[in-house]
Amino acid sequence: MPTFPTYPGKLPSRLNPFNPWHYFLLAYWLYFRPTAFRCYLYQADPDFYRSGPGINIFRSVAKPAYCNLYVIALILTLCLSLCIGVPVVEGESLLQGVESLWSEMAVGVAVGVAVGIAVGVAFGVAVGVAVGVAFGVAVGVAFGVAIGVAFSVAGSVAGDVAVGVAFGVAGSVAFGVAGSVAVGVAFGVAFSVAGDVAGGVAGGVAALRLIFYGLQGGGFGNRHPLLWDELSVMPFLKSNQIIKQAWKQGEQQGVQFLSQVASNPFQRWVVQRGLYSYLHCHRQPLQFLYALLQNPNLDAYVIVPIYSSDWHYIPSIRRVFLSELGGLNTEEDLNRLVWTLTQKLRYRQVTPLTQLAASLYVLITASESDTLSTLNLASYHPIYSQLMEYPGGDEIYHSFEYMRHFLASSSLVEIASHPDLCNPSGPNVISSEVWLCREAEKQKDTLIRPSVIDALQRFGRVSQEIGVYLAATSHLNRLAALVRANDVLEKLQTYIDQSLVPPEQGILLEIIKRWRKLINEASGAEGSFTITEPITNPYVAGNPVSGDLFVGREDILRELEELWMKPGLVDSVVLYGHRRMGKSSILKNLSSALDVSYNWIVDFNMQRKGNVRNTAELLFTLTRDMGKVATRQSQLHLELPNDGDFLGTNSNPYMTFNTWLDDLSPHMENHRFIIAIDEFELIETKIDQGKLDVELIAFLRGIIQTFDWFVVAMAGLYTLQEKTEDYWNPLFGSIKPRKVSFLSPPAARRLLTQPSDDFPLDYTQDALDEIIHLTNGQPYLLQLIGQNLVSRFNHQVFEEDMDSDRPLTLQDVNAVIFSKTFFQDGGAYFSGVWSQAQHSEPDGQTTLLDALANGNKTIDELAIATDLSIPEVTAALKTLENHDVVTQDDDMRYGFTVELMRRWVAQRSA
Repeated sequence: MPTFPTYPGKLPSRLNPFNPWHYFLLAYWLYFRPTAFRCYLYQADPDFYRSGPGINIFRSVAKPAYCNLYVIALILTLCLSLCIGVPVVEGESLLQGVESLWSEMAVGVAVGVAVGIAVGVAFGVAVGVAVGVAFGVAVGVAFGVAIGVAFSVAGSVAGDVAVGVAFGVAGSVAFGVAGSVAVGVAFGVAFSVAGDVAGGVAGGVAALRLIFYGLQGGGFGNRHPLLWDELSVMPFLKSNQIIKQAWKQGEQQGVQFLSQVASNPFQRWVVQRGLYSYLHCHRQPLQFLYALLQNPNLDAYVIVPIYSSDWHYIPSIRRVFLSELGGLNTEEDLNRLVWTLTQKLRYRQVTPLTQLAASLYVLITASESDTLSTLNLASYHPIYSQLMEYPGGDEIYHSFEYMRHFLASSSLVEIASHPDLCNPSGPNVISSEVWLCREAEKQKDTLIRPSVIDALQRFGRVSQEIGVYLAATSHLNRLAALVRANDVLEKLQTYIDQSLVPPEQGILLEIIKRWRKLINEASGAEGSFTITEPITNPYVAGNPVSGDLFVGREDILRELEELWMKPGLVDSVVLYGHRRMGKSSILKNLSSALDVSYNWIVDFNMQRKGNVRNTAELLFTLTRDMGKVATRQSQLHLELPNDGDFLGTNSNPYMTFNTWLDDLSPHMENHRFIIAIDEFELIETKIDQGKLDVELIAFLRGIIQTFDWFVVAMAGLYTLQEKTEDYWNPLFGSIKPRKVSFLSPPAARRLLTQPSDDFPLDYTQDALDEIIHLTNGQPYLLQLIGQNLVSRFNHQVFEEDMDSDRPLTLQDVNAVIFSKTFFQDGGAYFSGVWSQAQHSEPDGQTTLLDALANGNKTIDELAIATDLSIPEVTAALKTLENHDVVTQDDDMRYGFTVELMRRWVAQRSA
């Protein structure tokens, strides 16, 4: 439905009976600019205006804007009756040689005005305030003049003419230009005193507003009548010139000018000529035409609605523009007759651009009336194929070809047959695919409708997912592909609603409607799957994970891939964070992100190398592991140092390892070693125990800086800022740190709902929300809860004979969390966090955790609860915050980052 028009000029918020200018303003509105009058009523009270006819005209008296209007209208009617009647009476008296009876005339005017106002009120009750006031003033003046003349000059022929003129003008003012001629003649004949032809002819002439036409000079003057007379019937001189002047001021000004002219059906031929000539002279006519579709100012009603039916059938300015350009007689009732009468004034040559405008009108109308499903888009192919000669015509043609193919898809097989829109290949490729791939690479400002092109590409992603569905052999893989396809359609629908305009908006939404129906039917068929045996538990709590269970760390792997993509010297990295946060899993999945033919990954987990007794054994073990990887990756058989070279009485392990690296270097021109050292803090432990040399750290730094093919990726607990020992500083000055923290909510949801390709269970939304609330995305805890939920489900279904066709609910989550064994099973994580807080500097961390177990607190409240000083509390909180144990909320209160950790501490304290 169109929007209410915005008046281009300034309107008073309330007419003032004591302001003489407002009388002239109201007369101007009624006789020349009804749009202004109706906009005045609408701005005073939109809801009251829309309520339409009936008793509302009496309730309007209580509204100041309406009450003042009635007072001014009454006085204006009396003044206009006298201003018109006195010259008529005087002239008739002179012609007949009789004396004017001014007292009788005054009585006649008063009676006429009273009758006119009464008729206006009656009409107002029937059809509303807007018509009631206009008709009341017009008919009041008509009766005032006619009866005044009749009383003062008996038997006057002028009375007949006065009646005809008055009612002719009344008809054109009250009922609008579409019916002004017919109404004027009818009133002129019906109310003529003698019933002679003179009154009817006069009424017709007045309905044509020739009296005003003469005053306007037929179009001469600084302000053309097209700009201020909305009720003119006859064509004006110099209409073409005034339109050309408007276009010269700018495209926006030209469109705005034609929007005002379009409110008068008798002058819409001017609109057609102005649009036609400008469109066909435009360098980029298609760009201009689609700019009309996207111009929000053209959403307004072309004529201000009055009656309740007006709100539904009066078209928008945009639709009038398109119908005029397309040469379509789409108006209703009398306006259709007006269109026919003025048809010879229009340009009538049919061109590809006018055909496009006509097709856009039909498609927009169908889109707004929700009848696109009945349209055959293929019938428009001849129209769009003619546009290729215009700039941007290929975009319009090929995009409609896409939409035509998409609309014609009646099965999932047909949807999947649409090739990859950016990688077209095979026999099904049509020229549109090649075109769209090329258009996607262009800058958006070179496209006429970039959002349409973007939307069409997204449909291609749906086709790809349907292809996955058809190719999958697993029930769950098929169902997952359908879910992904539906998700793409959901996001695409939101994008189309927000970014596109008709007709493409309606066409693409119709495509979504049809495709979603097909997908939902397939999903219903897949949903009949029944679980008949215990589910293999896909969740892994405690060990590094890979494959589908490894989610949410794409950003880190992507950063490492970019970091190590280039040849030559690159940065080594250290991944730090809490235990069970996924650091080991990142190292385990490096091979899935890197080119392993270039990057040779050596898994050097310090927990598995923990039995080494000294630095020599450590370096000997590293040499053996590097040699094995080199042999496996390239069939390169290297001569390795023996254990005596490292462990002999007079051997120097550093020199031996260095010599071996020198010998290895010529073979590493197109390769690189990445030494993945997990649990690297154990190196510090062995240094403290005296098993490893302090010099090992500086030696390791030297190797990193010497050999560009020797890269270290370490994972461990502590942040670099906490490594204050002198022997760590040289190494960490050469290594790039990367903190590994909690999974994001979307990644956590994906880990829970898609832990494997064939995972058959669903979660309710509140169950997922509760798990994420309890864990804050902590990977180990997510795995632990998922593992327990699957075990509970298997137990209930296959030992307690419960229904298998149900999702995992909030009740299931609570049952797992409140079980006696949950916190025992998760002790590795909880005790690890507690131990780190207990044994790291500064003191007081566990004391603060005990205090926070009862709820969030400010620094001052923690100081009171723990007997620690403010500086001590602040220092301990800083460390806990860096370790992701606590966080600060918007109210400056500290609390646990992980709710389950808080509950564990509360149980421990109890």
